[in-house]
Amino acid sequence: MLMHQSRSVPVRALGMALAIAAASLIADIAAAKEPGVISTVVKYSDLDLTQSADTQRLYARLQYASQKVCASYDSRELRMQSLREACFDNALAAAVAQVNDAKLTSLHAAAEPRIRVARRS
Repeated sequence: MLMHQSRSVPVRALGMALAIAAASLIADIAAAKEPGVISTVVKYSDLDLTQSADTQRLYARLQYASQKVCASYDSRELRMQSLREACFDNALAAAVAQVNDAKLTSLHAAAEPRIRVARRS
């Protein structure tokens, strides 16, 4: 049985939580905040990643978790919005990499890129 098909994945879930926490910590340092670790555990032992629908469910869970750990950047300030987007992108990419599943990686790569507005320098 392949590793990504295993039903007991507590070690991988912990690793994913650590990856999300690390991305959050990097964003905190960039914002010159007091570094605090915010993390969440994304469980997916109920999913069969060989099924496209379950891969999409996991991706949605990872997106939600990434939004949750980056919520401290929610603000109307342009700089904070930029930090929140960077935190989200980094946390999601790290979580996808931690799961290490080809279908999930392809789904993440095909996700529509965000529209970014250039700012004056």
